[in-house]
Amino acid sequence: MLPLSSTEQEIVRLRAENQQLSEQVKRLVRAERRMIESQEKRDAQVVRYRRLNEIGRQFSRTFSIAEIFQRTVQFVVYEYNFERCLILHRNSGQVFTVEQCEGYYDDDSAIASLVLAWQHPAFQPLVNGAEFILVQQDNDASVLQDLSQQIEMDEFVGFAIGKPSLPEFLILIGNRRTRAKYHQRIQPDDDSLLGLINLLQSVRSAISQANLYIQIRDRASALEQTLQELQQAQSQLVQSEKMSSLGQLVAGVAHEINNPVSFIYGNLVHASEYADELIELLKLYQACYPQPMPNIQARAAEIDLEFLLEDLPKLLISMKVGADRIKEIVASLRTFSRMDEADCKAVDLHAGIDSTLMILEHRTKSNPRRKAIEIIREYGSLPLIECYAGQLNQVFMNLISNAIDALEEYTQQHPNFSPQIRITTALLDSTSVIISISDNGIGIPEPIQSRLFDPFFTTKPVGKGTGMGLSISHQIITERHKGHIECISKPGMGTEFRITIPSQSQ
Repeated sequence: MLPLSSTEQEIVRLRAENQQLSEQVKRLVRAERRMIESQEKRDAQVVRYRRLNEIGRQFSRTFSIAEIFQRTVQFVVYEYNFERCLILHRNSGQVFTVEQCEGYYDDDSAIASLVLAWQHPAFQPLVNGAEFILVQQDNDASVLQDLSQQIEMDEFVGFAIGKPSLPEFLILIGNRRTRAKYHQRIQPDDDSLLGLINLLQSVRSAISQANLYIQIRDRASALEQTLQELQQAQSQLVQSEKMSSLGQLVAGVAHEINNPVSFIYGNLVHASEYADELIELLKLYQACYPQPMPNIQARAAEIDLEFLLEDLPKLLISMKVGADRIKEIVASLRTFSRMDEADCKAVDLHAGIDSTLMILEHRTKSNPRRKAIEIIREYGSLPLIECYAGQLNQVFMNLISNAIDALEEYTQQHPNFSPQIRITTALLDSTSVIISISDNGIGIPEPIQSRLFDPFFTTKPVGKGTGMGLSISHQIITERHKGHIECISKPGMGTEFRITIPSQSQ
């Protein structure tokens, strides 16, 4: 073989150098690509960790567990690009059902009805305190395959939130083998797994914070409810004491009035008889002595004997009518106070309503400053009702007084208005009765109706109402009598309070 010429040797050398340069260029291109990929990966990690920090801040601003989980599943699926994220809640015992579900491709209606038992062997590492479980494609254990089929993921990571022995929530994140290449893969040492662990730590912290907030809120709500109940009980005790004192006062006054009135009423009968006999005797004298002595004639003219003889019987009759009226008032006072009856007794409801109207009659009569309020009674045929009569009369007093207040205010603004209060009773069925007390006033606005029975709520000016009348009435009807009271009103069409109570005590 002939030796290469110098030119040929130079060509060979240049080719070798060119080959070396080509290899160096390729290595540089590959290194540059790795650097770009590494930089892109680092940029993606930076963005992801910024998003992790942002979602952590979002978690810190919410106390809703549902909102925390909703943001978690959306972040896992759409930021990390996993195919599916399931959050399961322990409902009772050791059974978990789906709380939140998010994923690509599928209709998740089947997954929504998923039920998993905490005793499943796949969860044993979590029971033993492991931070997570990791199931990959190359794991063919039958136990894990069974769980994979149920959750429709054969490559997934699982976390527990709560006590390791029996957590409150389970979170399962992953892909199916056939689509795993399109989504974020799960590797034991991968940054994505570390990111998921950081995310779950934020979720745990947020849920702990939310649970603490819920506990504090519930305790505050319970304390507020207790305070309201104490305030209501205090007001009811004061009101009950007032009504008891009023009942005792009314009963005492009625008793003291009844004695002299009975004396007067009983003697009026004899006084009428005596007056009739004296008048008869005087007429007999006039018949026998038609021309009496001059001094007798003068005295008869002085006292207007003829008018006296005509007016005296009328005077005695009017005195008897007045005594009858006083007896009716005394009877109404005794009926209202119910001081001589047991707590729960069969009574005539109509008598209680009439006694209340009798006591309030001074407010329904006309005077120079207002019109009379027409009282319309539409009483049905009711049996005796077993109830706490004194307390029920208190309800009638509150409702009728409120109706009078409303009508008085409306009448002052509309002088031509004719105020009316209609009281209706009826037997609703064999076990209950209904009492309706309505007026034809301006009505009650709908926003106020929902608060009518709240303690201390009143629309009256300061000093004219405590806001406890309707609240106590509601308690008397609903709790004491196991009944129902409602307000039916439309602006401009009056107001009706409808009471339904059992005819027999329960």
